[in-house]
Amino acid sequence: MWTLLLVACSSPEPAPPRHEARRHVLFVVVDTLRADAIARADTPVLDGLGARGEIVPTAWASGTWTVPSMISMFTGMPVRQHGWNREPGNVEQFPKIPPAPTLAEVLARKGFHTTALYANDFLDPDLGFSRGFETYRKSIDSQMPDRVASAVREWDDGERHFLYVHLLGPHSPLKPSEASREKHAVDPAWIAGNPLGFLIGQAKRNQEPGVRDAYAAAYHAVVEDTDARLGAILDALGPHRDDTLVIVTSDHGELLGEHGICGHGWWVWEELTHVPLVVDGAVDLPDRVSLASIPAIVTRSLNLEHEWPTPWDATLLVSQRRDKLAISVDGKTKAIWSDDGVQAFDLPADRGEAKPLPVSADLVAARERFEADVPPGTYSDEEVRLHDTTLESLKALGYLDGAE
Repeated sequence: MWTLLLVACSSPEPAPPRHEARRHVLFVVVDTLRADAIARADTPVLDGLGARGEIVPTAWASGTWTVPSMISMFTGMPVRQHGWNREPGNVEQFPKIPPAPTLAEVLARKGFHTTALYANDFLDPDLGFSRGFETYRKSIDSQMPDRVASAVREWDDGERHFLYVHLLGPHSPLKPSEASREKHAVDPAWIAGNPLGFLIGQAKRNQEPGVRDAYAAAYHAVVEDTDARLGAILDALGPHRDDTLVIVTSDHGELLGEHGICGHGWWVWEELTHVPLVVDGAVDLPDRVSLASIPAIVTRSLNLEHEWPTPWDATLLVSQRRDKLAISVDGKTKAIWSDDGVQAFDLPADRGEAKPLPVSADLVAARERFEADVPPGTYSDEEVRLHDTTLESLKALGYLDGAE
């Protein structure tokens, strides 16, 4: 067990009082939702959820695309430790996720019934994401509230349930509702050209005037649609709502023109690493949280014993993408290492990370301790070719053709 991320103390502390645990868990991941989007868009459901519980000011995704980030949230391992640091690329097969215990497997062993509803095709059961789930079902965002309601109707008295819902949310292609599109003044011509919606590739190529501003407007329009859908999902819990631990977060953010980039490509800028984390019914959390802490946050909030690689109160922020490693000790000063060197940024003074600074000794030491305490992992040699229908869906999302 590595202990770098534990809050340092000079002497043993008494065990904390037991948390008043709820019976069920709803874990919602909204794909591609950057943290500042819930401030720029109208999100009354997320705001209300935070008012009931807590909005963590600074939460970092462990990776900046879905697969490595979700492996961290399922296993508690940073990307360095689980080793799954591949890219989508022009390939049709991928390694299975590591054989470490997943949150669903641990909760199933503790007596929970486990259900997953997912909209991102990269969460393919053949890669191992279905491990621990009794029900693992592909869906689309618009069907999620009804699917949740249907699942909840089967809950019997005395049972405990873990329900994982992965919404595609503001992931490309964007197709906002007519009301939100009109509210954000998104010209329908940007959407009408493709039956799937507004594709990130249009904004990446930046070949037409106004395309990036239009994509950013459509992005926030879809965030509002997703917030309303989240409200319907919470309503679908019915009489179980007050006895359900609710966690809402994202697997990564999205660049909307910052640094001259659109999408969530090979970077670890704040627009990609900093994501929302809204909880209701969890233990009181630090003001900065690594999303690799999610499994430990769940089991600690349920008063269940399990030792995860990243503790529930971890405060060191680490995010990794290919050769790029971002670390922050305090959520304010951040360093990014890559093959091109290292840069540091004062985030409160330079939110756009445009004015690099010398890297402090504290950040260098934090990286050295992290890498000394966290064993490097390697992904499985066993690769799985995804089904043709899955590959076609991933291409429609902008993967597998170099777009991401």
